[in-house]
Amino acid sequence: MSFATRCLDFETLHHHFGHISDKIIHHVFNNVEDIKKICFLTQKYVCYGYTLENIHQFSFPENSIYSDLFELPTLSYSKYKWVITFLNDYSFYCNIIFLYKKFEAAEAVKSTFQMWLNTTSHPIKKLHTNNRTEYITLELKAFLRKQEIIHETSIPYVY
Repeated sequence: MSFATRCLDFETLHHHFGHISDKIIHHVFNNVEDIKKICFLTQKYVCYGYTLENIHQFSFPENSIYSDLFELPTLSYSKYKWVITFLNDYSFYCNIIFLYKKFEAAEAVKSTFQMWLNTTSHPIKKLHTNNRTEYITLELKAFLRKQEIIHETSIPYVY
């Protein structure tokens, strides 16, 4: 079979056109003249990329979050100096927030946790950070206690 007569692969079209659904591809195939044949899948296609992009819609059984705060070596174009990261242990969904000052980290934790609660309807149960208390303020400790979030730290680094 020559390349010109092969049918178009559904998975390739799905990725190329921004994760469009099979219904839209069927619609195009049925309504556009002179289009090559499209090889549709016989079973429901689950797109890994689309799943990751829309992970906020899924539930997380453990809902443990790993977080770290670090200083950028130079100021960013927008004058950010700090970065705080959040990684969901179950889904590997990651959220990164740029900060101007280190003290903004506690507010970033609170707003991120609230956003995740609003989008997933599942409260965060554990926060894992390194043993340094860079951004764990009294205000943040009170917030974690009020939200019933367990704060775990890694073991101290031994030289």
